[in-house]
Order: sequence, then C-alpha cells, then structure tokens
Amino acid sequence: MSIENLAKNIKEIRKANGLTQKELAKRLGIGVSSLSKLENGILPPRLTVDVLFIIERNFHIKVHRLFGEK
Repeated sequence: MSIENLAKNIKEIRKANGLTQKELAKRLGIGVSSLSKLENGILPPRLTVDVLFIIERNFHIKVHRLFGEK
C-alpha cells in the first residue's frame, strides 16, 4: 500500500470517467487544490476516510484497492 498508488488510482478513475478535477472534487466534497495534491501523492490535511468511501460508492471500487497496484 502506498500514497503513490492511491494518487495514481484516483487520477485513473477520474480520467476513465471523463471527469475534470473540478467535477470530481465537487463529487467528493473537497476543493480542487486538495484533489490536485492527492493526485500528485500529497495527502491534503483535510482528507478524511469519508472521501475514500465516497469514491468506493460512486465508482464501485473497494477502498483497499485504491492503495494497491492494478
């Protein structure tokens, strides 16, 4: 498990669903700058586990898979 995998997987999910950072950030209830940091492997200070569960529900991917390699 690594932040690098999380960053890569979130970015891939966003792109595969044709979403901009602004659109995904809105769905997740976070700012665009926080999403950008997350996609670049920097954990934003306000990132909560809730955001990961929102991704799980919206994109049908288990949270533990977000941290693994595809």
